[in-house]
Amino acid sequence: MFKTHLAVAICVAFLPITAKADAFETAENAMQAFEDVFGVTTGKRRNHTKGYCITGTFQRVDDQILNYSNSPIFTESATFLGRVSHKGGKSNPSDDVFGDYGLAFELETASGDIHIMNMNTEDFFPVPTAEEFVALMQTKAQGAEAVATFAQNSPELRAHKAHHSVRDKTLRPYEGATYNSINSFYLVDDADTRTAVRWSFVPAGEYDIVLDISPSFFFENIQENLSKGEVAWDMIVTIANPGDDILNPASLWEGDHTQITAARLVVETALHEEDSTCGEMNFDPLVLSDGFEPTEDPMLEARSAVYAIGVSRRLSE
Repeated sequence: MFKTHLAVAICVAFLPITAKADAFETAENAMQAFEDVFGVTTGKRRNHTKGYCITGTFQRVDDQILNYSNSPIFTESATFLGRVSHKGGKSNPSDDVFGDYGLAFELETASGDIHIMNMNTEDFFPVPTAEEFVALMQTKAQGAEAVATFAQNSPELRAHKAHHSVRDKTLRPYEGATYNSINSFYLVDDADTRTAVRWSFVPAGEYDIVLDISPSFFFENIQENLSKGEVAWDMIVTIANPGDDILNPASLWEGDHTQITAARLVVETALHEEDSTCGEMNFDPLVLSDGFEPTEDPMLEARSAVYAIGVSRRLSE
C-alpha cells in the first residue's frame, strides 16, 4: 500500500485502471452537483469542507475479531492521522446547531500497512446508487420543492427522512458523536473466509460540550476534553445476518446482530488543518489492508472515484 497523503497524484493517475469508466463519469457528475449546491471554497473539500485534524493510536480490544479477520490493524499497533468534519460543502457551518458530521482517518501499522476508514453520523444512505445520489444533489440545487417531488418517487429517500427526522437532536461535539461505515465490507480470515460486516465508531466515554456554545467552538471543546484525559471511539463491528442487504447502503440492518468491540481509536492531539496534512489527504474507502475486502456495492467504487477527483481539484487550486 502507499500513503495517500504522500501520493495523491498516483491515486488520480491510476483511477481509470482501478475504477470503471462509468464510475468515473458518475463521480465527475457528483462533484459538479456538489459545486452547484454549495459553491466552491478554493483549495478545500467540496463536501465536509469544515473540519480539523486528529492524531493518535488504534489498538485491538476484543480478540474475537481475529476469528473473522487477519488484518494487521488487529494484530499490530497502529497510529493514525485523520479528520473530523461537518457534513456538507459550506465553508463555515455553525457549531451551535445540530448537524451530521464525518470521521475519516488513515491507519499505519508498525510494519507499514495502510488502511483507511471513512464514516459519517447518518445511519444509512438516502439513496441506493451513485446515479441516484447525483440526481438527488442536482435536484437539491433546484430547491426544496424539487426535492419534495424527487422524494415522491424515491421510497429510499422517504425512509431516510422518516428515520433520521426522529433522532435525538441534542447538540453534541465531534468527539461525542457516533460514526457509521454506511457501506458494507468483508472481513477475511486465514482460510480466506469472507464475512460481511458494517461498523460504527462509538464514543468510549462521555465527551460532552464543556465550553460555552458559540458558532465555532468545536476545536476548543475537544482540546478541553483532551486535557481531562482520554478521548476515544470504540470500533463496533456488526456481523451481517442472512437476509441483510450488503450491497445497498440505503438499507438499515434491523433486529439483533452479533457485534464485536474490535478496537479503540484514541485521540492524542487535535490540530488545525494548516498545522497538519489531513487537509491534503484522500480518504479513499477502498484503501484497505489485508484481512478486509470491499463488497460488490457499486457505491464504494463511485465514492473512491469522487474522492480522487476531489483531491485532484483542491490540490491544483
